[in-house]
Amino acid sequence: MNLLSDQRPLGHQSFRPSTVKMGHVSRVGIIVVTAVLLMIALPISAVMLRAIRPDGLWSAEAVTRILGSPRTWRLIAVTLAQAVVSCVCTVTIGVPVAWVLSRFRFFGRSLVKTLATVPFVLPTVVIGAAFATVLGPRGLFEARGTWLAIVIAQVCFNLAVVIRTVGAALSGVDSNQEAAARMLGASPFQAARRVLLPTVLPAIAASAVVVFLFCFTSFGVIVMLGGGSVTTVEVEIWTRATRQFDISGAAVLCGIQLVAVLATLSIHSRISKRRAVSSVFRARRSDRLPRSVAEWAAVGAAVGAVLMICGLPIAALFERSLRVGTGWGLAHWQHLGSVTAGTGLSIDPLSALWRSLLTASAAATAALLLGVLAARVIAQRPGGAADRILLLPLGVSATTLGLGLLLIGGRPPLDLRGSLWLVPIAQTLVALPLVVRAVLPAMQALPASLDESGQLLGAGSIGRFWRIELPSIRAAVFAGAGLGFVACLGEFGATVFLVRAASPTAPVAIERLLSRPAAAGFGQAMALSCILVLLCGGVLLAVDYLAAGDEGLDLAF
Repeated sequence: MNLLSDQRPLGHQSFRPSTVKMGHVSRVGIIVVTAVLLMIALPISAVMLRAIRPDGLWSAEAVTRILGSPRTWRLIAVTLAQAVVSCVCTVTIGVPVAWVLSRFRFFGRSLVKTLATVPFVLPTVVIGAAFATVLGPRGLFEARGTWLAIVIAQVCFNLAVVIRTVGAALSGVDSNQEAAARMLGASPFQAARRVLLPTVLPAIAASAVVVFLFCFTSFGVIVMLGGGSVTTVEVEIWTRATRQFDISGAAVLCGIQLVAVLATLSIHSRISKRRAVSSVFRARRSDRLPRSVAEWAAVGAAVGAVLMICGLPIAALFERSLRVGTGWGLAHWQHLGSVTAGTGLSIDPLSALWRSLLTASAAATAALLLGVLAARVIAQRPGGAADRILLLPLGVSATTLGLGLLLIGGRPPLDLRGSLWLVPIAQTLVALPLVVRAVLPAMQALPASLDESGQLLGAGSIGRFWRIELPSIRAAVFAGAGLGFVACLGEFGATVFLVRAASPTAPVAIERLLSRPAAAGFGQAMALSCILVLLCGGVLLAVDYLAAGDEGLDLAF
């Protein structure tokens, strides 16, 4: 299951517009795509309008003030620089690890692959909290408030994007090509450079663009590790909107960031088209046990890199959650149900967790219903506008989305500030692209004859969809539901704008607990983070199990 491309085996006849008539399900899918476009366009339009019409009157004051400030351009330069550095480091580490995991078979390989993916599905504030323990005063060394800590955390969070995407491309390369090059006298390095690298280069480029986008719009990691001394455009938007109450200035920054995001998505779209043309998926690559000392050394280096980058911070979370003063204990876990418990903050962590579970369940259910219907429309009309529309929430900044929803839902006649709907709506939009990319390849792989047989038997479009198509892609549907759930559970960038102060979600509660000087607050934040690690890790293991149990299903981000 490939969340970043729509590739499928050649020669496999799947849904085509000429063979599938538009039925009720397709019409509903088109309505869904249109509704999603409006749900994205309205918040963005509200933000852009606020930049040039701050108080109901047209004014360019905010635009002039923000664009004329040297601080703005320094922020843009710093944001771009940290995104490029983080992207280069992630690709440099991720490509060799992906090669090892796709080439060699060894004990614990699935566990290593899952461990590398867990940080990606965790809330960004949890990743920030994990590195706050490793790179804090009582960690390996003090690095909070520096770009080094942020780059390391960005690599940890995005490593799965490269490993899954490049690994999927490597698994689809015919190993006979390299064998033929070796028979013609090429060395292993020459065979890899001339045969393997050109084939997977589009996948490497696609993963690099996605990693850059995630790093450019990173929010939770910067908030948790920046310490107020380092910041980016994304954090500046949040600061101006929530701390300085400069909504118009924040809106101008959102516009600048949106231009950069759209340019990045355009580059990714071009790379994806070239990737679809240049990549030929044959039988899956045959892996084998390492044979030489060098191959075992490569396996050891890959495993060690994953353990250090992804395993160490997670282990540090559990260790710090059990540290009470100079000793060890379960006090922080036992006080999770307490409102105060020495934190000085009126937050009940378990209530916040329960609220997150309810909200994430509702949002993931909505994203699944919308995503499956939308994926069917894309499968019938590949390369159309629907696919690009449904990828927009993946690229639009979460803070921009949250600020826009706050602007359109925070005033009459649509005043939703006191309701529970704003947060689920934002989380649904965030999770929708993941659900679509999870379900779409399986939907595209359905043979056209399956739908034609249903028509011959007299089944209507709804009956064929419910009785034939859904049972055939149930593994992908369950996987999409799991990915959507963890995305909603960990959403922070938009939620921090929309959540009510008296009822935070678990990620927001973690950020607030860590902002308090009391040691009890830090310990409860660690314990709550550990619970989210266990929840997200368990869901991810279930998703990987479903992926392994469905032939041809390849979970790649």
